[in-house]
Amino acid sequence: MKITFEPIGRTLECGEETVLEIARSSNLGIRSDCGGRGICGKCKVILIRGKLSELTDQERKILNPEEIEKNYRLACQSKVLADSVVFIPKESRMEARKVEESTIDPEIELNAAVKKIGVFLDPPTLKDVRGDLERLKEKIGNIEISLSLLRELPILLRENGWKINAILWKNRIISIEGKNGAVYGLAIDIGSSKLVCHLVDLESGKTVAKAYAENPQVAYGEDIVSRITYARNEENLKRLQSAVLEALNKLIEDVCNLAKTSSDRIFEAIVVGNSVMHHLFFGITPKFIGVSPFTPAVTSGISYPAREVGLRMNPEGFVTSLPLIAGFIGADATANLLITKIYRSEEVSMLIDIGTNTEIILGNRDRLLACSTPSGPAFEGAHIAYGMKAVSGAIDEIEIRGDEVFYKTIDDLKPKGICGSGMIDLVAELFKNGIINKNGKFTKENGRMIRDRVPKFVVVPAEETEFGKPITVSERDINEFLLAKAAIKAGWTILSAKFGVKPEEIQKIYLAGSFGRHVNLENARTIGLLPPNGEIIFAGDSAVSGAKMALKSLKEREEIESVARKVEYVELSVEREFQRTYLRSIML
Repeated sequence: MKITFEPIGRTLECGEETVLEIARSSNLGIRSDCGGRGICGKCKVILIRGKLSELTDQERKILNPEEIEKNYRLACQSKVLADSVVFIPKESRMEARKVEESTIDPEIELNAAVKKIGVFLDPPTLKDVRGDLERLKEKIGNIEISLSLLRELPILLRENGWKINAILWKNRIISIEGKNGAVYGLAIDIGSSKLVCHLVDLESGKTVAKAYAENPQVAYGEDIVSRITYARNEENLKRLQSAVLEALNKLIEDVCNLAKTSSDRIFEAIVVGNSVMHHLFFGITPKFIGVSPFTPAVTSGISYPAREVGLRMNPEGFVTSLPLIAGFIGADATANLLITKIYRSEEVSMLIDIGTNTEIILGNRDRLLACSTPSGPAFEGAHIAYGMKAVSGAIDEIEIRGDEVFYKTIDDLKPKGICGSGMIDLVAELFKNGIINKNGKFTKENGRMIRDRVPKFVVVPAEETEFGKPITVSERDINEFLLAKAAIKAGWTILSAKFGVKPEEIQKIYLAGSFGRHVNLENARTIGLLPPNGEIIFAGDSAVSGAKMALKSLKEREEIESVARKVEYVELSVEREFQRTYLRSIML
């Protein structure tokens, strides 16, 4: 059988599979925020002709009668039964998120694990018949060398008149060459939604190129729990690993093209990400992170040759991960710590990275507490009817005055939906204008209220949107958002209590990640997303910045390894006060 996807015009051979499975196999961008479980309703397609399986109960629950009449289907629920043509509506297409540069590069003393050493050896004579490797060790110390490089050593020495450059990773030779080539490293942040790759000149410490991409694993589930579920069998684990490796290798190609160099000049990559992203990247099953006692396979920093991992760089080079803390709190959190250095301060500070899995670290130089909150993907638009990621056309700012709604979209395009920062504004503005109460319920009639099975507030009328339908928000949408907010608030409330301070006594709040840059801080505090007091400091994409610090300095790397071991992990799900605190935190 064959299926054609419009408007892109791709025709694919298929078996009796779901439309979503076929799209995934060819990297066609259909949204599936719930991982294909028929819950989110974001994978809608329209059957133009052909035959799909009968409507499921889940489809009848999510699709309205008008959509069913127009042949709308959920791609994750409908199987292909004959040659078919389906149309992917704009609201169901995955688009590249808007990425803006927001990294911090602190000045540090350059002391990378990778070093280039020029060596001139005395050639052997009948009076000195020591081996070539022994001569090299005499000059640069007791080093290790792989068999493949040892095979090259005799020829390279003699072809270059016994004058070579040795490139070392710690005490291991990873390249021998006669030329004086550049030495590069990579800093890579594997986010649940976004991949970031920076190319760094390890002789100057300068960042020479940057590239970004959507994490292709989102096709298998928007949140990390969905990906843990999907990766339970070996085949699916390999599929997720291959997806992220393929995307990262494309980014490596991009940064090398920008810097006009080749990937074999890259000798180390520092990789950070939450615990699940870390495990999937290395091909380690994450399933035990998802069940009590939520244990990763490894928490210390690890390093393996690039040829074993699958990154396209010098095969003798090393891929290194910073340490994890515990549970879902991974190497991205330790990288954030490295940048903010709250572990050196006397002040009580909070570091928070809001996303599909929000990580919170609270403390000072005396003590550090950490937790991850199951905030879900609501801040990325999942489970909200017109929610979406921060892509072109997403509403990212909202203000309400009377019956008028003023909004701004990314790239000033016609609105397609509302991203996380827009939802923060919307909920805060609805509350400040008395349109919803503390429980997120509509309190009064408003000129923008309509009834479509349930009451809805019209954010953007149909004539102003890109797809000709109004963008609305319902009490259910607001509740989904408040549940996500409550998980975060409960997290920092419990950490504060354990540390012995009130939330209003937190002196500094570091917002990590790109999300924080676009948030209206007053509105974030209005809805209770952030503590009421304390100086708010935007730390930018601190995970990749921390990875660069570790790439450029062994001292920084050793420091964060030590700090990570001292962080006290708080598992919220077993905290007696969590449920009560969570329920209280739902209210505005």
